[in-house]
Amino acid sequence: MPQCLAILAPSGRDSTVINGILRGAGLDTTVEAGIDSLIHALEEPRAGGIILAEEALGEEGLVQLERYLSAQPPWSDLPIVLLTRGRSGPEANLGLAGRLGNVTILERPLHPVTLVSAARAALRARARQHEAETYIAELHQSQQLVRESESKYRTLFDTMDEGFCIIEFLDGPHGPLSDYIHVDANAAYERHAGIPNVVGQRVRDMVPDEADSWVKRYRAVLETGEPIRFEQELVATGRHLELAAFRVEPSSKQQVAVLFQDITARRHAEIALQQLNATLEQRISEALAERKLLAELVEGTDAIVQVVDKNFRILAINKAAADETERLTGKRPKVGDDKLALLADHPDLLRNAKTVWQRAIDGEAFTEISHVNDPRRGTLHFEMKFNPLYGPSGKQVGAYQFAYDVTDRVRDHQRLAEATAQMHEMAKLETLGQLTGGVAHDFNNLLTPIVGALDMLRRQHEADERSNRLISGAMQAAERAATLVQRLLSFARRQHLETRTVDVKSLVEGMHDLMQRTIGPHIAVRVDTAANVPAARVDPGQLELAVLNLAVNARDAMAGGGQIRLALDDVEVTPADDESLRPGRYIRLAVTDTGTGMDEATLSRAIEPFFTTKGQGEGTGLGLSMVHGLAAQSGGALKIRSKVGQGTTAELWLPVADGRVEAPDTADGELPQQPRRASILIVDDENLVRSATAEMLREMGHSVIEAASGSAALDRLNSGEQVDLLITDYLMPGMRGSELAEDALAIRPGLPVLLLTGYANLAKGEAAGLPRLSKPFREADLARAVAALLSSEGRSPRGKPRLRSV
Repeated sequence: MPQCLAILAPSGRDSTVINGILRGAGLDTTVEAGIDSLIHALEEPRAGGIILAEEALGEEGLVQLERYLSAQPPWSDLPIVLLTRGRSGPEANLGLAGRLGNVTILERPLHPVTLVSAARAALRARARQHEAETYIAELHQSQQLVRESESKYRTLFDTMDEGFCIIEFLDGPHGPLSDYIHVDANAAYERHAGIPNVVGQRVRDMVPDEADSWVKRYRAVLETGEPIRFEQELVATGRHLELAAFRVEPSSKQQVAVLFQDITARRHAEIALQQLNATLEQRISEALAERKLLAELVEGTDAIVQVVDKNFRILAINKAAADETERLTGKRPKVGDDKLALLADHPDLLRNAKTVWQRAIDGEAFTEISHVNDPRRGTLHFEMKFNPLYGPSGKQVGAYQFAYDVTDRVRDHQRLAEATAQMHEMAKLETLGQLTGGVAHDFNNLLTPIVGALDMLRRQHEADERSNRLISGAMQAAERAATLVQRLLSFARRQHLETRTVDVKSLVEGMHDLMQRTIGPHIAVRVDTAANVPAARVDPGQLELAVLNLAVNARDAMAGGGQIRLALDDVEVTPADDESLRPGRYIRLAVTDTGTGMDEATLSRAIEPFFTTKGQGEGTGLGLSMVHGLAAQSGGALKIRSKVGQGTTAELWLPVADGRVEAPDTADGELPQQPRRASILIVDDENLVRSATAEMLREMGHSVIEAASGSAALDRLNSGEQVDLLITDYLMPGMRGSELAEDALAIRPGLPVLLLTGYANLAKGEAAGLPRLSKPFREADLARAVAALLSSEGRSPRGKPRLRSV
């Protein structure tokens, strides 16, 4: 029963905003890039409803979706939430809804609550469709079995102990379906209901004073098709009945089957027991002289009932209490036994029992939850109610107890609390991830002109020692800000990782000297790596930074010195080992220190961004957040174990990679020679970023055309203006850079395109094959990317770049 919503809203950031709202409300979603992927999501199936923007479908896509909907099974009516802008008019929207079927129309702009409400209603409707289909299928199968074994059914019908009948609804003076007639009944009907010869009788003739109640219950079953189970008194005969009813298919028969039995005796006993519980003090005092009657009332209950005198001698005990005591102690108690002597071989039980019973014997009435450790059944929880017991004269003669096994209830509450805490933690991390991703994007846009301008100024003032020193200091500060942004992106899992197959063993062993110099001589760094450790698919630069962060955190936990041990091995993970990791082989990199360790409260917040136990200015609180983000984005996990006074172990788990180890790319800060002077169209909605990038390109000797939007860039291309290279920002209002690149290549086939990204949050398959340059970048980074795209070696026979993402 898929409970995921497929989102098809390709314009601007619609899909991102809609996805964020729905996921923030706890709904499962999937963002689809087009009609083909949407149909694929429905056919798998992994989607139980569609959030559809009206502009997402052309006529061809609409026909394709209609074809899929028309092929649904009869029970299926896929819910669709259609988002309109009100420009097409009500008639067009209604026409579109008429072609698609089960459509809810929401006009934009819309409130998030409206969107969430419509999405939940769509999922509920889909769930009800699945439930109805399952029930119908089971009922059809049951009918087939009934037809195949009609003779057996008749024998069962006539001989079964439970009363059974089939009623058929009729229209009457009280309105449509206001009466019913018994069309069939077995012999047990009279025995349980006390009414003979019911076949052919109408309910309003049989029990006119209570007919409305019976008609109301069974008509709801007929109209909804939902079976019911209930208890009700048949007043005419004074019988209490336990009944179950279900609709006889097809519904056009207007028949309901009823199965029931007489529970009058049990109901009277329950009523008596309820009355006993309400006035237990008085009733027990009065019933001491009539112990046999008391035993009959309480013997059959599941509650544990015990009565003792002031010397702990058992005055009364029911079967449930005797069974539980025998199971725990191996001794079966009886009236007259010393309760404390029965528990003498079990010190814990003896101590607890004496404490609570003494309180009741001393005159206190109370209720408490207690637990018992059972070797076979684990920890059992009991709700125990104690009251003092008074004799006929009003003098206290002892105490009594009512106890109930609430183990399942306590365990359910514990599981609910754990699940709630986990859900809150996941929601908190997701919210922080969205926030940090957005902040990082804006910071990268701000840093791009700063880094670019400082880079150019440094080259121009290289001979001036003072200027060069000041510019270098500013550049270092900008690079530290860029590193902080990368950590934010790593935590938010929105960083574009330059992953490749890496020999982690060589990387870790090669960092020994760097870590020792960074940490200082007062702490020993020990690296232990297993033989033949396989490679991993990871960004080597980010991995080095992660290892260094873990080592620095370990150092800060050992102010008085100590030892840091880096251990590397590989582990096979099965589903039974760890639910947080997919089954398979993993590389495990463990960093262990001998420091102060963390308590549970600190450990629970360790990976939160900006959370730190260090002093002001001593740490950003992003180190472990970055490591967590790298692990999750690489398909692994970060696990931390720590106890106060026993140090900390941080384990970075990375999936083992297939294939050979790839050599790293190297690049220096020198400006490469440009293969030729070119006319470059630069597109960015941020004026500072666009002007700074344009200035770098002009310094390289290129002529530059600037455009503030995708539509403006397309106008320049359509005008026939000479453009040798298109450089575009990815995230722009109205039209993303990937969409601009697609339209530009349609106008100018073979035109080289470079995509600038503030952070890598591209959909899977989006802008495939386009080289990318991450913000912020230096002039040398931009020069290398431009030179590669302008060189003849950087083009395939079709004229498209063969370069990987920059």
